[in-house]
This record gives sequence, structure tokens and C-alpha cells, in this order.
Amino acid sequence: MKRGLETLYRYHTRLNRVFVTEDALLEAAVRLAAGAVRADRIGVFLTGEGDLQLRYALHKELWLEMDEVVHLTDGAPLTALLNGRRAALSYASPHAVLYVPLAGEGEDPALGVLRFERLSSTRPFSAAERSLAGLLAAELAQNLRRTRNGAARRRQLKRLEALTDLAGVFASSLRVEDGVKLILQGITRQFALDRARLYLLERERNVLRGEVAVDLRGRASSLRGEEIPLTGDHRFARVMRGDGPDALMKRYEERIVYLPLSVQGQNIGLLVVDNLLSQQTVPGEDIGLLRSFAGQIALAVDNQRLFEEVQALSLYDHLTGLAVRRYFNQRFQEELYRVERGGPALSVAMIDVDHFKGINDGYGHQVGDLALKELGRLIQKRLRKIDFPARYGGDEVVILLPQATAEDAANIMGRLLQDLRQLRIPVPFSSQKELCVTASIGIAAFPEDGRTAEDLIHRADEALYWVKTRGRDGVCTYRQALHEKPSAADR
Repeated sequence: MKRGLETLYRYHTRLNRVFVTEDALLEAAVRLAAGAVRADRIGVFLTGEGDLQLRYALHKELWLEMDEVVHLTDGAPLTALLNGRRAALSYASPHAVLYVPLAGEGEDPALGVLRFERLSSTRPFSAAERSLAGLLAAELAQNLRRTRNGAARRRQLKRLEALTDLAGVFASSLRVEDGVKLILQGITRQFALDRARLYLLERERNVLRGEVAVDLRGRASSLRGEEIPLTGDHRFARVMRGDGPDALMKRYEERIVYLPLSVQGQNIGLLVVDNLLSQQTVPGEDIGLLRSFAGQIALAVDNQRLFEEVQALSLYDHLTGLAVRRYFNQRFQEELYRVERGGPALSVAMIDVDHFKGINDGYGHQVGDLALKELGRLIQKRLRKIDFPARYGGDEVVILLPQATAEDAANIMGRLLQDLRQLRIPVPFSSQKELCVTASIGIAAFPEDGRTAEDLIHRADEALYWVKTRGRDGVCTYRQALHEKPSAADR
């Protein structure tokens, strides 16, 4: 008895230190157990999903490279051992074998088993040997749990540091889309997830709009085509409303995690992560960390959306909804850079509302503002997606027309002018009850009419002036104006 206690004490003192890895602990424990219990071979098995897997096997001081899996079935002796219904399993045939569970005090499930074998003897292990082996296994189980908990804490700390760095990168990103992609790539990498998807709330329309998805390889794809009404029975809508899970959600609750994003009690979106491809369970500790980090994601997304809204206010005219002159000049330089390096054609159009001063003087500035607002709405509705209009000053609008020759631009502006002629501005206090609006439009093209932004705008303005001298309500290119230059009398 005294020798057994001394052996257990030595075992305890040698294992009771910090092991960086689980493998280092198991290797040391098996060597120490070999010196404590007389056996030819000692193996340590750890529990998997419904089985026991051999991790280390020591045979007379030689490590064996071997794979062995023991499948567990209900009612089997090893299953009873792991469930705590037996203290040990001992066999004498074909040779002496002893199994003891890796289980400490309390109700925690066993982590596996230690197996001791005497390959050349059928003499069973004695009661004292079984008792000592059980105590060694309990000591190993306690240290294994401690090592795993320490590794889990270090892993979580590393993830927290990585996620904090990601949050900092996100906060410094120029656009929500760029920041979201970076943070989802970090989440899938740090938590070994198959996929992460982000949906943002459009409160005015009461829908969840897809933003971006990232797969396990870090590849990002747009979800902009996905829209989920929050009034429907879609599972995402149920999560956002706080409804209970449906049958499908319960079935995959260990592999799909829904993380609502909220700021000051207001939902702004939904983060969905899953392991549907690998079918691996998302650990509870990871879910807890993801839920706490979802708050940081929500705050970062909300801050960036607010920044973009403020930035948009500084880049777009509040009355017409068109870009301001400063933003237009920036885009103009970018387009010129492309076209100078062999890009497609580029034209610029200047639009001036006819008799706009008369509108303001005769009907008031409110009617004048309404006319400009309707002009801006019509321009945004009728132009191509690649065109870029801006309010240049007062009632003047300038439009960049990429991939358009002067002739192409004249056709586009001609169609716009036809639509403008159909526009009616309500004026209830006038006898006509409505106001018709026309405009004069001048066009210049790169490079034949100019190679700089200043030259092109000047040439387009000259073409616009030519239209005004010929009665207004028309479209003219700079080349046309040169060939049909008005006389001094026309001016």
C-alpha cells in the first residue's frame, strides 16, 4: 500500500505541471504509467464519435506506430466502463488485459481508457494493480482536462486577439462591403467554419438584404440579389422577429448558428455561420464567443453605414440627388485616365434648363426647386448605369458618358430631352395649373474636342450656348456648332 501511494505521488508531481500540448501530456503519462504498473504494453484510447481511438501505445519502451479503433455499442463492457457503471475491466485470455477509465471525480464523462497488457502471461492483474491503475488513470484524466481547458483558453484568447484586430481593420475600411468581407474571412478562418453570410436590414422596406458570403477557402461572393421580407415565414425573418425555431432549424441547430446584429436594442442585420458541408458541430464555446463578437460586428457595421450616409450627403446634392461638382471633377479625372490609356470613347454633356430665371421670378423658388428635383429624378431614371450626372451649379447639370462617342451621346441626350418635354410641374395657383420644362444640351467628345476636363466642359458649354442662340430646347455637339456657327446678328 505504501509503495502504491509513493508511486501515485511521483506520478502526480511529474504530471502536475503545464503541458503546452495534449500529446506532450499523454506521452509523459504513458511512460510514467509503464514504470508504475508492470505491463508489456500500455495504450491510451480517447473517445471519439461513438468509438475509442488509440492515441499512444508503448511496448517495452518502444513507441508503436499503429491505428486501432474500438467501436462502442450499447450494453458493451467498454461502454459500461466509460459510463461509470464499472470501475475496471480485466481479462486473462488470450493474455492478461486491464482497462481502466480516464475519469475523475464528479459526473464528467470519461475521456477514454488506459489499457495495460501482459502479452506473455494469462495471470490477471491483481486487485492492488487494478486499484493503482485506476488512480493513475484518474490523475491523468484530471491533468488532461486541465491541459484541454488551458489549450481552449489559449485558443480563445488567440481568437479574441485576431477578432479584435479584424474589428480594427473593419473600422478603417472605406466601405461596408470591404470591411464585411475581411471580417467574415477572419471568422471562417479562426473558427474553422464552412461558411459565413451577412444580411443587413433595410428598415424602410422592412427586408433583409444579402450583403456578402465567404466560404471555407476565404472566397467571397455577393448576396446582393437576396431579399427576405421580415413579414414572411422565412427562418431568417423568424430569428429577426424573435420567434421560436421551426423544425428545420431544430434539426440543424448544432451546425447552423444565427446571430442577430443589434445596436442599442435595434436590429440592423443577421450573421449566419454554418458547417453544413463538413457536418461538424459548432462547439458551444465558439458559439458563445461568436455571440459576444456579433455585438462588435454590429457596432462596426452601423458606424460604417453612418459614415457612408454622411459621406453621401457631402458627395450628392440634397435637392436633385445628383453628385456635387467636386465629386464630378474627381470622377472625370478617373475616366480621363482610363480613356487616355486606350479605353473606350468618352463624352460629356452640359444641360441648362431653359428660362429657369423666369420660372423662379414668375412662379417662385419653390416651383424652381421642384423643377430641378424632377429633372434630377428623370436623369437618374433614364440614363445608363455607367453614366455619371452631377449638378454643376444653379440649373446646370453635367453628365459623363463613358463608352459613348459624340453621336452616341447626342442620341442618349435626345431621348432624355424627349422625356423632359413630357414632364409637367404642378403649379396650382397659375391659370395653366402646370408648367412645361425644356432644356438646352451641348456635347463634347474626347479626344477630338479636347483632352482635358476643362477643355471638354468648355467645348460642351459652347455647344450648349449655340443651342440657346437657335431657340433653345435642343441638342448639339461641338462639331455641329463649329460647322453651323451663328452669325453676330443671331447672337
